[in-house]
Amino acid sequence: MKHTLSFSRIVFSAAILGVGISNAVADDETIRELAKERGRFIGTILNSEWFNDAIEPEFEEIHKTQFNVVVAENEMKFDATEPSENEFNYTKGDKMVEYAQANGLRIRGHALAWHSQVAGWVSQKYGGNKTELLRVLKNHIDSVVGHWKGKVAEWDVVNEAVNDDYNADWRSTNSVWYEGIGPEFLDSAFVWAHAADPDAELCYNDYSLEWGLREGSKASFVVEQVKRWKENGIPITCVGTQTHIEIAHETTPQNVRALAKALAELDVTLNITELDIGFPQGNADKLTAADYEKQGHIYRQFMDVFLEEPNMGEFVIWGLTDAHSWLDGQQGKTQGLLYDKQYKPKPAYDSIMVSLKAHPASEVKSPYPASLFNTEAIKPVVKSNGISMQLAGRTLFVAAAAKIDLFDMQGRPVFTAHDVKGSVELQGISKGLYVVRVREGSKTLTQRITIK
Repeated sequence: MKHTLSFSRIVFSAAILGVGISNAVADDETIRELAKERGRFIGTILNSEWFNDAIEPEFEEIHKTQFNVVVAENEMKFDATEPSENEFNYTKGDKMVEYAQANGLRIRGHALAWHSQVAGWVSQKYGGNKTELLRVLKNHIDSVVGHWKGKVAEWDVVNEAVNDDYNADWRSTNSVWYEGIGPEFLDSAFVWAHAADPDAELCYNDYSLEWGLREGSKASFVVEQVKRWKENGIPITCVGTQTHIEIAHETTPQNVRALAKALAELDVTLNITELDIGFPQGNADKLTAADYEKQGHIYRQFMDVFLEEPNMGEFVIWGLTDAHSWLDGQQGKTQGLLYDKQYKPKPAYDSIMVSLKAHPASEVKSPYPASLFNTEAIKPVVKSNGISMQLAGRTLFVAAAAKIDLFDMQGRPVFTAHDVKGSVELQGISKGLYVVRVREGSKTLTQRITIK
């Protein structure tokens, strides 16, 4: 016998199903979820403003919804973690670790041995004293890596140690470590970091590696050093290419591809660690829609390379929003990130999403075990009428005591819970699309969700 719905039931179903109908799919799709499906990590920094509670609420909501790897802008560097000799300050770093753990984010540590942002006491007390500098560096690495052992998945062990000359070599001036110890500080740093946390990935990180593998280039020098490290048993597992570029640098994505292939032969991962694609600052008031489309096109090319090279695992952008970016103040560039100053996604964001969708998960090879991707993505907070809801896995969070009703896509009730305070588990419900209704007194919020 054929059953029919009553007119009132049809009207009710239409009202329920009509909510968010135009963007139902878009609401469920994030960079984070697509990256997870492909066994990759895509993320951005936590700006120093976040650590100081001086950033807009939109920042954190977008950050934890869209990305699955995080790194501190400054708060894990030498001067931040050991401002005075053997007096360590982990407060801000711990804040990021707690945030990352609560939201299922992989953590990058940046950076252990670097010529810049070294606490002043190091050179003042021990400049040129090899024995003491080795002791100081070892103690710093032992303490910092040891403190976050098992929590930080990957460290930039040595940062920017190659000079900027045409014929690349180690940076021999303006580096307290090289001037006082010599090149052996690099080898020692990797050995000490591995001893402090044998499970952490260990990277050499530098800028200008995206300019190609020509003779005398930084990239070719780094490849040769990685080869030497591997031959000598130095525990390096990854190289980071910072890749701070301008919109005109159109050849750089394919240079990064060539570097990835060269490192793959050495069984070393290549990560994009600090990407931004800025415009010359003087052009800030003249940018057109075509300029932003071009920026997006270059971001798309980098993401294509990232997904197609099997030894690339992390894609980190050095900032989330143009409202908080080092480019304007320190680089003479501007507007190089995925979100504009009002937190609106730019064509660069769309281009990354398009690239992810164009590379099916079944065709993307991951350098990581599948077990790294077993955490559920955090869904965006939905707010309306002064009430809010958020879905994380099968847990539905609400801000206050509420009644929760769940309907299938035909408008039929599937689940009801009364007087929910904080959260409710949606266990035992089949995977698929549903509509959830949250009632707090006379206020109602209705939203489509996906249960996986």
